Amino acid sequence: MQPTSVLGDVRGFARDYALDRLPNGFVWDLVDYIPRRRGARLDGRGPWDFLTPKLSGQIDGGLHAPFRAGDTLLVHSSPNLFEISRTSGAGYMVGTLFPTMKQNGVMLRDRAYFADGTGASKPKYVTRAVASPPSEPTELGASAPNASLLCAYKDRLVTAGDPAEPQRVYFSPLETDGGPLGTWDATSIVDSSLAVTAIWPMAGQIMVFHDSSIEKIRGGIPPDVDITIDPDMYLDPLTEQMGCSDPASVVGWQENVIWAAARGVYLSDGATIRSLTDQGGISDVWRNLYNRKRVGTHVTSVVFLNYLFVSVLTDWDDSRPHDLRPFTLICDLSDRSWYRFANVAFTGAFPSASDGEEAWWSPDPYGHDAAYHNRIAELAPMLFTERDPVDLLDVGGHAFTPVNAVDGNGVPVLPQLETGWLRLGDEGLKRLRHVLVSHTTAQATQSNADLLEVSYKLRPWPYAPYTMLGSLPGEDDYKRHRLRLGRNGYGVAVKVQQIVPTYLSRLHDVAIDQWPQDRGKL
Repeated sequence: MQPTSVLGDVRGFARDYALDRLPNGFVWDLVDYIPRRRGARLDGRGPWDFLTPKLSGQIDGGLHAPFRAGDTLLVHSSPNLFEISRTSGAGYMVGTLFPTMKQNGVMLRDRAYFADGTGASKPKYVTRAVASPPSEPTELGASAPNASLLCAYKDRLVTAGDPAEPQRVYFSPLETDGGPLGTWDATSIVDSSLAVTAIWPMAGQIMVFHDSSIEKIRGGIPPDVDITIDPDMYLDPLTEQMGCSDPASVVGWQENVIWAAARGVYLSDGATIRSLTDQGGISDVWRNLYNRKRVGTHVTSVVFLNYLFVSVLTDWDDSRPHDLRPFTLICDLSDRSWYRFANVAFTGAFPSASDGEEAWWSPDPYGHDAAYHNRIAELAPMLFTERDPVDLLDVGGHAFTPVNAVDGNGVPVLPQLETGWLRLGDEGLKRLRHVLVSHTTAQATQSNADLLEVSYKLRPWPYAPYTMLGSLPGEDDYKRHRLRLGRNGYGVAVKVQQIVPTYLSRLHDVAIDQWPQDRGKL
């Protein structure tokens, strides 16, 4: 009998199905492996490292501001605002902002606006002149409302989240009338039905989120004391079945809005709503994770290329397995498949606005040494490298030096895969002879050390323990290893776990050498 490949064309992991009924292309768990990357079926993610030294306080967000004077990376580190060099990571303190922020900053015309996370004060703005550092944050005038939420819509700054009027959405004057720095019209408001928890601009409407429902403000002209202009804005319900209480989770992607809620992660074009977690088969994973959200924290999302990163912070310690530690879920928005990164959990994240695709995030300091607190890291190195690490030839006179994958906080990157429970044919006993694993896994310093552990289980229970089968040594070229199983069973699940950090981690295939026995035999 020829061995049966059980890996297939892996797209992601799913747990909304029976362990023995996973759809094609899905496995039970996929940690720190990226599907279909650099020509490999599964490629281990790269390590992340800190871009900046320790800043002043917790980082809740920021803004990559495309000022006319030049792109500027602004980071809120409580209670201050810093300008960060994208090349050296050096930080320059621009001035005092707020103790907390609920969302990232907003760009309108040539000014960057930020809102107080408590809604106790008015928004502040920063601008920048040619060849000058950013200006010190300046509070809007007395007529501007207090706000904890911001967006830019049709050349107006839109605010919400004033504790005195939690249901109210405010509109600034147009730039021709002074803009947000001018006098705000007290009648230029739209009252929603409930307290506003998040807002997001779309082409012809503003999404207004509440804890358990969503409304839309349609139109382009808000109410105004100028009776010569007829307002056309009106409130329209979208759904009363879900809402959003985490404004940092609300992000845009290709004229759609994405947000996280207790029951899932959703996407909408403003008219219809789709559950990304249901489509990807991880709604159970999401609900279990969300229910363990650490008190006082929020869900944070960021979009990088066509990938959605969603981070939920939980309580944990070293004794807990990966499932019970904070991790970041990644959704490939092109096909709605999901996988996850361990040791990646952030308090704030924000994407680049121009000058090349990038996103920045702040690693969660919980459970880590103080030296790793209040710093930011780049996201792209985890998904991309400048060169394929297999190619060790000199390029332009510069040799590639392999470095084992260890994250900036000292935690090694250890990819892991768990297949579904595989019947390997019609119902009946099989003779399970071997497990064959094809991989390319190499350390920076060549040695004969074992790098992968392979284990199995014969019971189709999601959380039944695995039995160790054996270990595999490192290989810097494509290699197929065979491990003797020698058991009878109705099916088998296989787990492949990397046990030490490496600079190269690729999993090409997992196969089972087996044949069916008499199907009438029990």
